[in-house]
Amino acid sequence: MIFVISAPSGAGKTTLINRLLESESSFLFSISTTTRSRRKGEADGIHYHFVTKDEFCEMIKNDEFIEWAEVYGNYYGTTKKEVDRIRKTGKIPLFDVDIQGSRSLKKQLKEGVFVFIIPPSLDVLKKRLIGRKTEDSEQLHIRLKNAYNEISEYVNFDYVIINCDLESAFKRLMSIVVAEKCRMKNVKNEIDSILEDFNDYTT
Repeated sequence: MIFVISAPSGAGKTTLINRLLESESSFLFSISTTTRSRRKGEADGIHYHFVTKDEFCEMIKNDEFIEWAEVYGNYYGTTKKEVDRIRKTGKIPLFDVDIQGSRSLKKQLKEGVFVFIIPPSLDVLKKRLIGRKTEDSEQLHIRLKNAYNEISEYVNFDYVIINCDLESAFKRLMSIVVAEKCRMKNVKNEIDSILEDFNDYTT
């Protein structure tokens, strides 16, 4: 199982992902590679792998990415090496990607569970973007302008969470996690192991 979470900027995706990682030890965060500048409090190798545009383009040439995209003038991508790192631990990879990234991943990850986080209204989204103080007025305008097209892609996801408030949204996210862990395909190996215990009673 692989979890992919996407959202328009300001929908609360990062906060929900952090809560999930704190609550569920079975997940391991997939660290994306990006060319954008670090924000306050971000660390290389923890929040993102920060590289230059030249380095990123060289990685594209070397076919190092599962998916990559240019978003608001910066490049973002998920490396094959990062996915291999998580799979070796036996944990569930958790992806934080933009809409383009999730579209690319859906073509390649058949076992993926795709969750979309959206704001309850334009006004709420605007307030959240202004409140985080990471965009200037021009960037804010671009993000709000693109939000409609991004939200319109909700039909391409398995689950949609309308983030009216953090607690309710997190409960819904956890409900999705529990439901997916109970899917037959995800518990088949465990069931097969249980059935083996009954071998003496089947002869």
